[in-house]
Formats: sequence, C-alpha cells, structure tokens
Amino acid sequence: MGFVVMVDSAKPETFREAKSILETFRAYAPTPYVVAANKQDVPDAWDPGDLRIALRIEDSVKLLPCVATDKESVKNVLLELLYSILEEMET
Repeated sequence: MGFVVMVDSAKPETFREAKSILETFRAYAPTPYVVAANKQDVPDAWDPGDLRIALRIEDSVKLLPCVATDKESVKNVLLELLYSILEEMET
C-alpha cells in the first residue's frame, strides 16, 4: 500500500543508488511513499532540504528527518506514511 525509502544522509556516495531506487519505485509502483533521511544525529549528515535537491524529490513527497535507532523518530516516519496512504485512499 506504500513504502519508505530510507537514505543514509551521512553518506553522499549512496545518494545515486537511492535516487535510482526512488525512480524504480515511482515507475513500477504508483503508491504513496515517504523518504526518511536517516542518521540526522550524525554531524556530517545532509540537511533534508539539501537531500531533496540532490535526489530531485518533488515537494509533494514527504522527506522526513530520521534516526533509525530512535523509536519516536521511526514512529513518525511510519505515521507519515500512513497519513499519505489514507490521503490517497480518500481521493
């Protein structure tokens, strides 16, 4: 019904692969999704706004800061995905 793409925001060398994954999902699975900018607790992590530009993520797609080891952070990402799915179901 939806998916989360988690990006390691502290490793720019992985951004190309993340962009490819996003493009593949958009092409084959027209379902709601959110992007989680992981490792936001690391000093060299990219800001989610900069990640949006680097990965060419549309403004309509939720790009959320995340720390995968923090329960509340992960919960927030999953709730935003749920809200996106519910929004899609209403239309």
